[in-house]
Amino acid sequence: MKKLALLVPLALALAVSACSSGGSESSAGSTGGGGAAEGSVEAGAGGAVPKASDRSVSSSAVPQMDPQVVKTASLGLRIAHGSFEDKVGEAHAAADAFGGFVVESFASQGSGKRIAEGSLVLRIPAESYDSALSRLRQLGKVESLEESGQDVSKEFVDLNARIRQLRAVEAQLLELLERADDVPAALAVQNQLSQVQLDLEQARGRLQYLDNRVAFATISMSMHELGVVAPQDDGFGIVDAWATAGSAFLTVVGWLFVGIAVAAPVLILLGLGFLVGREVRRRLAHA
Repeated sequence: MKKLALLVPLALALAVSACSSGGSESSAGSTGGGGAAEGSVEAGAGGAVPKASDRSVSSSAVPQMDPQVVKTASLGLRIAHGSFEDKVGEAHAAADAFGGFVVESFASQGSGKRIAEGSLVLRIPAESYDSALSRLRQLGKVESLEESGQDVSKEFVDLNARIRQLRAVEAQLLELLERADDVPAALAVQNQLSQVQLDLEQARGRLQYLDNRVAFATISMSMHELGVVAPQDDGFGIVDAWATAGSAFLTVVGWLFVGIAVAAPVLILLGLGFLVGREVRRRLAHA
């Protein structure tokens, strides 16, 4: 009983430190490559905490993690008149051919009341990104192309290190919960265990999200037929004009109220001074 009473504060302090940051473990994973051994959410499952000697051996035996890069591209095409629907079908076919899929599509009518322009967002396996982009470029005349890559390797390492630390704390808290022999101690451990498990699920979810972004590149493409003005991202339509005018009007009205509120005391004093002065002049005139 006394030994358990001493272990509870120690385990709770460890849980709080794990929930707050996971700092030292993350730093070690960033510099030593320890997190690279996992590379996925469930890598190293089992919750066992390796010894220092085991970690040194495994870190030298396991190769470093490959760069984890999120690839994105934005492609603008001009296509032949009357070919919009066919080109959209070809874009879908290209995504299927490379094992990808279309996550979003939009189309609008041209001047002839016919679908003549639109956009698609495709997710393509990262290893097929270059081939897929090359095929999509052949659908029309390229008017714009922007590519970018975001290296998230460090976040991968940090998340894996944090997951390992949280698993170790979870295992200790579960063991302590089984040994708790009174309700207050059990509740205290359970509260910290819930927080640790929540942080663990959040870290796993973030790692799954990054893994999906790395595994599938995102290609956003817009197409418009010859003779149709390409949509501009910074376009200014009638709706935008009305919205801007309304916002400006409200801003002017707001500043007018502010000015009136600031000047009101001065105006009241001037008005009172004017009335008093006029009354004094009237009495002097009748005296």
